[in-house]
This record gives sequence, C-alpha cells and structure tokens, in this order.
Amino acid sequence: MKKRLLALSLASTFTLPPVSADDFVPAQVINKNYDQLTNTSPRASRLEGINLSSYVVDENGQVSDIEIVATAGQKKYQREAIDYVSKLNYKSARINGNAVPTAKTIKVSSQNVHASFSNDQASPGFFDDYKKASQLIDDKKYDEAKTYITELENEHTKNTVEIVLLAWLKSQHSYFVKDWEKFDKHIYEAFLFRDNLPDQIKKRVIKNALQWFISKQDFVRAYDAIDALDNIDSIIFSEQNKAQLLAQVNDIYKNSGEISQQISLESEQAVLPLLSKSEVELKSDKPLSKVQLRCENKVVNYDLSTIDKIEISKNDVRCGLLIKSTFAQTVTLKQSGKSFL
Repeated sequence: MKKRLLALSLASTFTLPPVSADDFVPAQVINKNYDQLTNTSPRASRLEGINLSSYVVDENGQVSDIEIVATAGQKKYQREAIDYVSKLNYKSARINGNAVPTAKTIKVSSQNVHASFSNDQASPGFFDDYKKASQLIDDKKYDEAKTYITELENEHTKNTVEIVLLAWLKSQHSYFVKDWEKFDKHIYEAFLFRDNLPDQIKKRVIKNALQWFISKQDFVRAYDAIDALDNIDSIIFSEQNKAQLLAQVNDIYKNSGEISQQISLESEQAVLPLLSKSEVELKSDKPLSKVQLRCENKVVNYDLSTIDKIEISKNDVRCGLLIKSTFAQTVTLKQSGKSFL
C-alpha cells in the first residue's frame, strides 16, 4: 500500500503590508483538513507534483472559485489539489467589523509515502546527471548540458525535490544561453517551490530570483525574496544586510515609472501577476474568459466587455490580477500611477 500525503503551506507568497486606514482583519483558517489520502495500488510510484492555488473565501468563510495559478511536476495532481483546498474552512476576513470576501493562496504538495523506500530526496541516478549537467554549464558546454537536462527530465525527475532541483538547473542553463522567456519560467518555479530545496541551493535560488524580479520591476516578489532570505535558519542574514537590500529595492520602486509586462497565457490556465501600482490596464488580442482583482481585503469581478482601467487604493492589501483565456495568447499588463507598497 502507498499513501499519498498532501503537504500544505498556508504562508502567503509575500509579506502582508500594514493597513493604515480601514481596520482590516485577514481571514483565518479554522479547519486544515489534514487527512491523508490512501491508494491501494500495488505499484509504488515516485511521481509527485506541486500546485499553487488561488481561491476566494466568502463572507461565510467558505472556499470557492479555486484556480491553479502555478504547477510543477505531474499535472494529474491538480484535481486532487483543488478537491483538497475546497474542504478548507475559514473565519472570514473583516473590515471595520464587517465580513468581506478575500483572496488567498496555498501551496499543495502531493507526495507519495512508501513503507519500502524513502521518496523524500533525489535519487542517485538524478544526482549523477544533475552533477554532469551542472559541470557542463560551468564549462560553457551548453549543448551537451542540454542533453543531460533532457535525460534528467525524462528519466529521473519524479519527486518534489527532483522537480524543483530540475527547475533550478534549467534556470541556470537558460540564463547562460540567454533564453529569457524560459529563464523567467524556471527561476520563478524554483523560487515559488523553494521549500523543497537544501538551504544552500535555496539561498542561490532566492538571490538569483531577487535580481530577476528587480530587473522585471516585479516589486512584490522582490520584497518577498528579501523576506525569504531572512527565513533560512541556517543562513546568516543580518538586519544590516536586509536593510541594505530593502533600501535598494525601495529606491528603484519609488523611482519606477510605468511597468509593462507581456504575459503568455495557455488555454484555460489561470495566471496571477502581482500588482504594485494604483492603475492597471490589460490589453489582449483575443477574448478573455476571466479577469478578477484578488486582494486580501476585496475581490472584484470585471465585465469582460467593458474593462477600462483597474484601480487599486493605498488601503488594498496584497493584490493580484487573475487572468484566464479560452485561447492561448500573449496579453499586455500595464501598471502606472501611485506606488503603494
């Protein structure tokens, strides 16, 4: 018998900023529903997957409108993650004592636990190819490294540790061959699911991601990366180091103008870019199936035929724009106006 364990992370993907005006109390989970699911199949599988879900908690504390906004590993676990999140119960968020709908995110790791062997670390076969590919990247033999990376992906990448290590390795290869679209995808994946990595590699991932987020003017995730460095127990990250990094990002953020992002959408796959300016415009060549402002203190659905400008106030807490399309396409997201982080 094998057991499939769903490991949940209820931590936010970036730090909750203070609310200066309205008396806002975030929604609090009251039922994590940590029951293990069992599968009696005699075949032991090492295949695992990780998903980031975005969802709405209504005024009664009930979860609804669940969307997978990032995934790594086996996509077959998406349905399982959605089912699991749907069973969470909350004490609703409140503004000035009144219950309000709120948006939350949660990471769900679908892991297979076996009595006969450990599945919580990379296999020897994975590490052999991983080390070879890493050395080839160091030696600037990028085509040969790609061969080992492909073998890693097809033959050895099974569990969550291997999935995130592969994302990190791919990000390094993409960086040196200057494939920025793939680098963006892989460094974000490694950063988002970094808890599956050893601390020393986690530190490298966070530092690389921080520089990339700054260059993209993705300021919410840049601040998140600084917080992430502060949360590695085995790494010395002094208050002075943190203050210096925050000062650098603050200066760049305060002097930033319009932020323009090109976002690739897959058919019916939601994305959730995070917002750091007060005015947002969204442009697409093809119809969109869903646009929703998801903040800690409010949720706003938009009429897809009349979207003009999306506005965010200084009191709105941790906002992202959920976007979904029936058709694969690239959309343009422009942020302007006041800085409010």
